[in-house]
Amino acid sequence: MSDLAEENYKSLLIVNESSDAWVTLYVYPTWDPICWLSFESKIINPNGGKHLHRSSKGFKFKLVARFRDGRRSKQTLQELKEWDEDKLLKITSSLELTEGKLKDFPEEKTVCLRKGRRDKELKFTNGRRNLYEILGLDINQVRKMPKEDQIKAIKKGFLKEIQRWHPDKNFGDDENAKEIILAYEILMDEEKRARYHNEADYDRTFGWLSPKRWKAVFRPECVTEKQKESYKHRMIMFALSCGIIIGGIVVTVVTAGAAAPAAVAAGAIFGGGVSVAGLQSLFHTASRKSIVDEYDNPWQQYKPWLIKAGIGFVAGAATGGAAAGITAGVAGLGAAATESASLTMGQFVGIGAGSGAVGGVAQSLATDAARTFSDGEDVTWKQVLGHAAVGAAVGAAAGAAGGAVTKSVVGIEVSGASANIRGEIGEQLAILTGARRLGRILTQRIPRALTEKGTEAVMGSVAQFTEERLDDFVENRSPGKHLVEGVQNVAINTVKGLAQETGGAIASHVTNERQVAKRVKKARSQQHITPLIDDDTSVEGPRVDAGENEEITYGRVRKELSEENNEHRVNWRSHSKYSFSYQPLVPEEPSSDDEQGANLSTTFEEDAEDDVRDQSEVSDTAEDCKVKYISDGHWVSKMVVSYFLKGERVTQEVSGSGKSVTVPGNAAQLEVKFQVMRPFWGDLKKYHRFERRWCEPDQPHVFKFNTPPPLRTFTISGGLWYEAVMRVSDEYHDETGEM
Repeated sequence: MSDLAEENYKSLLIVNESSDAWVTLYVYPTWDPICWLSFESKIINPNGGKHLHRSSKGFKFKLVARFRDGRRSKQTLQELKEWDEDKLLKITSSLELTEGKLKDFPEEKTVCLRKGRRDKELKFTNGRRNLYEILGLDINQVRKMPKEDQIKAIKKGFLKEIQRWHPDKNFGDDENAKEIILAYEILMDEEKRARYHNEADYDRTFGWLSPKRWKAVFRPECVTEKQKESYKHRMIMFALSCGIIIGGIVVTVVTAGAAAPAAVAAGAIFGGGVSVAGLQSLFHTASRKSIVDEYDNPWQQYKPWLIKAGIGFVAGAATGGAAAGITAGVAGLGAAATESASLTMGQFVGIGAGSGAVGGVAQSLATDAARTFSDGEDVTWKQVLGHAAVGAAVGAAAGAAGGAVTKSVVGIEVSGASANIRGEIGEQLAILTGARRLGRILTQRIPRALTEKGTEAVMGSVAQFTEERLDDFVENRSPGKHLVEGVQNVAINTVKGLAQETGGAIASHVTNERQVAKRVKKARSQQHITPLIDDDTSVEGPRVDAGENEEITYGRVRKELSEENNEHRVNWRSHSKYSFSYQPLVPEEPSSDDEQGANLSTTFEEDAEDDVRDQSEVSDTAEDCKVKYISDGHWVSKMVVSYFLKGERVTQEVSGSGKSVTVPGNAAQLEVKFQVMRPFWGDLKKYHRFERRWCEPDQPHVFKFNTPPPLRTFTISGGLWYEAVMRVSDEYHDETGEM
C-alpha cells in the first residue's frame, strides 16, 4: 500500500527508555473477546529501543515488561486496551508509562517508518540484517572481487551510508549509524569477514538444497590458524559421528531378525541409542554455531559434541525400547512377528501413533537438554513440558497417518513389465534386475513417507505457532506468516521425504541385488538339478535348460533373501523414526562484536573523519545507481534494466527477489521494467498504485530516468492472476511517487 494513503493506517509508536526492561507489545484482533493468544508481538529493547506498529484495521494491545536477570517478575505496563487514536507511548527509566499524540512527534514517526521499510527491503542473515546490505552492497558481487577491491568497495559503501544516516543529518538515526559502523568493523576485519561469509553461506534461502550451505560445512573460508584448527577438529567429529551412526545401524540390522525377542529388544535399545547419538552429534558438527565459531582449545570444541552425543543416546535408547515394547504388545517381535498382511488398520495406526509420540517426547526432551547443558540457554520447566506435549501430539499424528497409509499399501505387487508370457525380454529383465521387488518397496515406502512428512510439516507449523506463545522472550509472528511458512515446509518436507525414501530404497535394493548375484554364482557352481519356480514363488518342477535356469535361480534367491530379512513382516522401526523438536526463533544476544559497535556509537564521527581523505574516491566520479527489486508475488519474475553508456545501449537482467543491478553514474536514459513467467514470460502492466486501478490504455509498466538516481527499490506483488509494481522507494526507503 502506498505511503500516500497514510490516513488508512492506525499507528502506535512505543519508545523504551528503561535500562534493563524488555518491553513486549502484544497485539490482538478486535473480534477476539478472550485475547489469550496474541495475533503477533514485538519486543522493544531497553535503552532507547523503538517500534512503530501500523495496521489498516483496528486492534487491541497491551504492554508487558520482563527482566532477563530473573530478579524481578514481569510487570504489566498497559492493560489490554483497544486502539483509539495514533499515539506515542514512552516507558521511562522508572517504568512509568507516558503517552502523547503521534502527530506531535513527526520526526520520531518518520524515523520509525524508514526503519520499518528498511527492514523489509534489506536482506537478513541469521535473523539480522545482512552486513553487506547495510552498506548498500551486494554480497555476491563483492565476494567475486579481488581482496583489495573488496576492501575498497566496503569502505566506499560505508562512507555513503554513514553520511546518509548520520544523526546530524535530517531524519538521521543513531541506531542506523551504529549498525553501519558495526557492519564496517566486521567486514574490514579479515577473520570476522571470513566468519560472516560462512554464516551467510549457511543461511541461504533453500537451506540444505543450496550448494552454498554444503560449501560452508565442508569448505568454509578459513584465514587464521585458529579457524583452520577448528575446521580440522570439526571434520574429525563429523567422521566420528558417521561411524557411530553406521555402528548403530549395524547393531539394529544384526538383531532385527533374531529369534529371541530379548535379543531384538536389546538391539532396538542399544542400536537406537547409538544411532541417535550419532545423529545428534552429527547435527552439531553441521550446525551454524559449530561452523562459525572458533575455539581456543580442542576440549571447548569436543565438549558440546560429547554432551549432545550422550543426550542423543539416552533419547534414542528410550525411543527404541518404547517402540519395541509397543510393537511387541500389538504385533509381536522377532521370529514371532505377525505377518504384515494379517494386521488390522488399528494395529498399524497404533504402532505408528505410539512410536511417533514416544519419539516426539524423547526428541523434544533431548533438544531442550542440549540447549540447556551444551548451548547454555535458559529453558524453563513450563517450556520443557509444553515442548514435550506438543512433540507427542505432532509425533502421534504423523505416526498414525503413516501407519494408516502403510496398511493401505501392504501387499501391493508392482509388475516390472506389462508382458505376462514367460521368456519375453521385459519379463526376464524384471526378474533379473529385481524390478518387481524394487517397485513393491517404493510403493510401500513412498506413500507413507509423503504422508508422514506432510503431516509433520502441517502439525509442526501449528506447534510452532503455539510454542512461540510459550516463550516470553520470543516475538510472536502473525498467523499469516505461519501459514506461508507451513505451506513452504509441506513442499520442502515432501520433496525431502520423497528423495530420502527413494534413495534409501534404491541403495538397499542395490545391496540386496549384489547379495543375490553372489548367491546365484555360488548356486550355479554347486547345483546340478534346479527346481522350477516363478519369480516370487517356490513351486518345484523338472530340470530345465540353462537360459531358464538363470531366470529361476535369481527369483528363488531373491525370495530367500526376502524371507531372511523379514520383508514380509512388520517393519516396526519405520514407525519410530519420526520425532519433533521445537526450533525457537530467539533474537540473538548481543555478541562481542555488537558490544563493540555499541561502544563506537559515541565516536563514529571520528571514524568517518579518519576516512574523509578517501571521499575523493566517491566524489571524483558520478555516483553509481543501484536498481533493486523485491518480489512478494507468486510467480517467477525478473527485472530488465537498460541504459545508454558511451552511445551504446546496455541491457541487464536479474531474476529473484532482492537482486540488484548497478548502473554507472554517467549512464543516460535509464529504463526499468519487470516480467513474470505465467507460464510464459510477459511484461508487468502499468498499475496506478495510489488510485488502485489499472492504467488505460493497457501498456507495459516502464520506469524512465534521464539520469540515474542514487538508489531505487521496486516492490512487486499481487495474486495468482496478476502482479504489479506496488511501491517505489529511494535511498531513505521513502516512497518516491514515480509512475
